[in-house]
Amino acid sequence: MERVCPMRALTWAVLLATALMTGCSGSSGSATDGGGGAGTVDRDPTPAPQPPGGGSEPTPTDPPSVELASASDVVNQGETVQLTWSSQQADSCAASGGWSGSRSTSGTATVGPLDGSTTFTLTCTGAGGNAVAMLSVAVLDVVTLNWVAPTENVDGSALTDLAGYRIYYGDQSRAYTEELAVANPAATEQNVELRSGSYYFAMTALDADGNESAYSNEVVMVVN
Repeated sequence: MERVCPMRALTWAVLLATALMTGCSGSSGSATDGGGGAGTVDRDPTPAPQPPGGGSEPTPTDPPSVELASASDVVNQGETVQLTWSSQQADSCAASGGWSGSRSTSGTATVGPLDGSTTFTLTCTGAGGNAVAMLSVAVLDVVTLNWVAPTENVDGSALTDLAGYRIYYGDQSRAYTEELAVANPAATEQNVELRSGSYYFAMTALDADGNESAYSNEVVMVVN
């Protein structure tokens, strides 16, 4: 038997409401000295001084190194994150970006609450120069999808066995990589937690036999 799509997708549309919260990059909160993500390292050694008058050269000083890690690379809005770091050949460290202030050469700090995806930087200095470590922690934002339910089959008859929906989304138009099932046919709203980025959304409707409609209209949302 030929499979017939029972829903008329053009009779309904997905409407995207504003995000429930707005993220802001570079957010910082209180930090208290005490893995998940790990930071990148950039070493900037200071050239060894040259002896005057052509005397014997001093022993070169090794440049410092620093490692920075987070307990999680993604948190919910309003949560804190724990950062841990260690360094070698360093006399002092300083925090910048999503946190600030002088830091010991190794330690742990709880930073937050975070309002948006944040980059943390730690610069450690020693006799041999500077070393820099950076890492980013993403904050999940919430967007709300609203839609109007279909009422007809493709042949124009009344739709009496609507069973639910599927929400499709991804970072490219009509090339969705994620899907979310909505089992309640009476639902007209769904929250979706997302990291920062641009997302394209579309929906389909399902009947009691599992037949699926064509895609609805597509909407796009930018999450900060």
